[in-house]
Amino acid sequence: MTILLEASNCLLLSTDQKKSESNWRNDPCYKFLFSLRGSMNYQSRRNDLSFTENEFMVFNPNDEHRQLAVENHKFLIELDSTFLNEATAAVSVIREDLFFAQTIQKSPLVAQWVQFVQQYMLLEGQERNRSSEVFLEHCFAQLSLLLVKTIIGNHSSDLITEPFRSTQPALFHVMETLKNDYQHAWSLEEMAALLDISKFQFAHLFKEKIGVSPYSWLQLYRLIRSQDLLLHTGRTITDIAISCGFSSIGVYNQLFKRLYGFPPSFFRQRNSN
Repeated sequence: MTILLEASNCLLLSTDQKKSESNWRNDPCYKFLFSLRGSMNYQSRRNDLSFTENEFMVFNPNDEHRQLAVENHKFLIELDSTFLNEATAAVSVIREDLFFAQTIQKSPLVAQWVQFVQQYMLLEGQERNRSSEVFLEHCFAQLSLLLVKTIIGNHSSDLITEPFRSTQPALFHVMETLKNDYQHAWSLEEMAALLDISKFQFAHLFKEKIGVSPYSWLQLYRLIRSQDLLLHTGRTITDIAISCGFSSIGVYNQLFKRLYGFPPSFFRQRNSN
């Protein structure tokens, strides 16, 4: 079944079609992709991206990408860039356009939002009427706020863990512990010891419930903490990288560029004013 609905400056597509797209795209909008069931595989010029049930990502405007495979179901929302930036201006410190990190993510709040919208769209079907238009317009504004509040981007100063407090209390404890001592050179064994389980059990559990590996999550948090220092201090980039727990300036620069497409020096120059 395919549902395609449009509101002002936004579009929603929910489909079971599994076609691949060999051509590269660089759409002028934000593209929110969510896996309701099964896996989805995309490729960008910087990353190969594979995500499964309840995982999602966002392509920024003009990010080159292509769809390689959709195993079961594709849920896509295209958000006009002006609409999203205007909707989130009041809650973001970034005055340039929002730029989301190109990484797979997971959020209980975003998953709940998608499930609710999907069920409502099944209720409405393909029939376009005033009630569905009003519903979508409000939902797109809600999604914009959820994205800027919960997922990683150039506006972020924290990784939001609170929604996991009730759904994954043990992993919430681990994430809060890592945040409180993020400069430490954590080993997987040390992380697993917080739950008194083997490192293999811990790594599998963390990836399944949080969407990324424990080490990747910690590196993402370190990067977010570094963004605040880039914007609000005059410290050198090397000093910031090491003080945030990165093993070298090379590792820091590589991660920053892989997620955003530009180095930390460009981020500082563009946004510090």
